[in-house]
This record gives sequence, structure tokens and C-alpha cells, in this order.
Amino acid sequence: MKLSADEIRELDALLEPLYADEQVQSMNDFVQHGAVSTYAHCRNVTDASFWINRHLGFHADEPTLVTAALLHDFYLYDWHGSGWRHSYRHPLCASRNAQARFGISERTASAIESHMWPIGITRPPRTREALVLCIADKYCALLETLLLRKEAKSLCR
Repeated sequence: MKLSADEIRELDALLEPLYADEQVQSMNDFVQHGAVSTYAHCRNVTDASFWINRHLGFHADEPTLVTAALLHDFYLYDWHGSGWRHSYRHPLCASRNAQARFGISERTASAIESHMWPIGITRPPRTREALVLCIADKYCALLETLLLRKEAKSLCR
């Protein structure tokens, strides 16, 4: 699953203002999986979401999808030591932070809030964007946990 040079340019053009934001960049300060920072994980999920949507024909709204993907773990704290509750709570925290910082749409917020399904059993994905994000997050988390324990690198570029 690799993005073409044209796809990378299109995706980066959609998200350039978010990439440059200091709070988004602060996700580099937190470890997500192994050697992968929360920021790198969110970039991997964004790339994978974009690829899945385009290549598997989900027809989700791209700006909504990629914004939700980049901000799906915008909770801005070190989750290690938080216990099992983090899995249930962080999507709402990320959504609140994204709403406060960027004024995201309700559709974007809903995708962020449901990205942990089926762990978050009460918040299933209800839109194409949410479903693609949920799939991409699980795919990237699995690969990052199994393959990128010692070296952080992009999964789709």
C-alpha cells in the first residue's frame, strides 16, 4: 500500500495548515507504538486512509477523512500508565481538542470519536469516513506494533 507522488502532493496540500500547527507537531513528543510517535502514527493512518478510500472505492469525502485521520489521536498526553481506560476515553478527548483548536465539522468529530470501534462498542462508525478511519487505524497499529518496534518509518510513502 504505497501512495504515488501525485497522491502525496494532493494529500499534503489538503493538510499543510494542520501539519504546521504547533499542537499537532507536539504529538511528536508522545510515543504511540514502539518507536512510532503519536504524530507519525497519525500520519501513517492519514496516508493509509487516503489510499484505502481511493483504491478500494469507499468514496468518502477526502477532506473530512484526512482531517479526521490526522487528528484521531489528538489527545496530547502520554497514555502509558493510563491503563485500559485510555482506549475508551481518548477518542472523545481527541475530538474535543480538535473541535476547540480547529473547529472541525460534526462529521469529522464523529469519525474521530468512533475510530476505536469495536473496542468502543457504543460508538460504531456511522459514515464512510469513520469506517475507513477505523480500518486504517487498526491496520497501522498492527503493523507499527509488529514491524516498527525499533525503527520508526512511514508505512505508505
